[in-house]
Amino acid sequence: MITRRTLLGMLATTGAAMGGATRRAMASELPRERLSMPANSSGAPGLLLAGDHSAMADRWSPVLPAALAQGFDLPAPLPVRNTVGQDGVTGANLFDSQFASDGMMALAAPGSALVSSLCGDPRIHFDYSRWLPLLLSMTVPVVIGRAQLHHSLGSFIRDRPVRIAVSTLTGIELPTVLAMSLFGLRPIPVTGLATPQAAAAALHDNQVDAIQITDPLGAPDTMALIQSLGQAGFANLFTLSTRNTPFSIQGQDVMSMEARLRQDAPSALGNLLYAAWKPLAGAASIDLALVLPMLTQPATLARWRTATATALHDSAIQAMSHDAGRTLLTCTDATDMLRQISGDTSNIMALRRWLAAKLPTWRLD
Repeated sequence: MITRRTLLGMLATTGAAMGGATRRAMASELPRERLSMPANSSGAPGLLLAGDHSAMADRWSPVLPAALAQGFDLPAPLPVRNTVGQDGVTGANLFDSQFASDGMMALAAPGSALVSSLCGDPRIHFDYSRWLPLLLSMTVPVVIGRAQLHHSLGSFIRDRPVRIAVSTLTGIELPTVLAMSLFGLRPIPVTGLATPQAAAAALHDNQVDAIQITDPLGAPDTMALIQSLGQAGFANLFTLSTRNTPFSIQGQDVMSMEARLRQDAPSALGNLLYAAWKPLAGAASIDLALVLPMLTQPATLARWRTATATALHDSAIQAMSHDAGRTLLTCTDATDMLRQISGDTSNIMALRRWLAAKLPTWRLD
């Protein structure tokens, strides 16, 4: 007869063996690409830049390392390790697999990496819900389309096709694609349009019916582009936001997605896909996520938070955030926002089921 103590011992042994197997399986799934250990591994802070061809890198790499160095009272900008790509997935993978030891290497990632994670992209080997956010820079993306869309989102014939400019099928424009489904339309993504200029040109040329401008007030050329679209008769349809107050672009108030749904498709507000849309839209709204690993020691985290708070007073960062439609979140505000963007299991599964049903058709189109 097996005693209770013997049974518990057997279960503990089995659990340890299974845990080891699980860890080996997880390790085998990590990307093969590795970076050499950074020169600053002795305890000095550094910055890992995910997606060196992204708009985030273009915007933040000239100012963030120097601003953070001021916070650490260092004579030179923080050393930066670049990783190639536009969506930041490679850098985020490397951060979770290699730089999770002492917390002195922070990651700067664009929102597109988080969108890819929510979609279940097979390249993903990181879990952003376990990051410790130091700074989140949030934008208010706007959806621009043909005038008939603006006047008739709530009265179109159901399942009417709407062509949407996207970079990739699961790129940062995916919240706009899902939004059109929530309005009862049939979105058709048109890929390869990764910049505001390319998307706007496709809208002018009648190749698409709607585009997403992720950072509408972030640069003078983007603002001029939106103004030219307005003069050509294209309308600001809605923003990727759930806020009650409208967002102002060049003196014009633009309704949030939630307000637009309440007006034109109120039944969609109770849809599980709308609950899935919220973290997806939040991820797409991230201009910059500056984060540390979950296991960072409290003293190290406190040093980074102090340095980040000092960096926000830097004149270059102040100029970049002033009147640019950008909100900078730190400490508990950033933690709460990242938690919201992480979503829950039911929302993520609803999103991935929807994608699994749509992607084969989109690829054929």
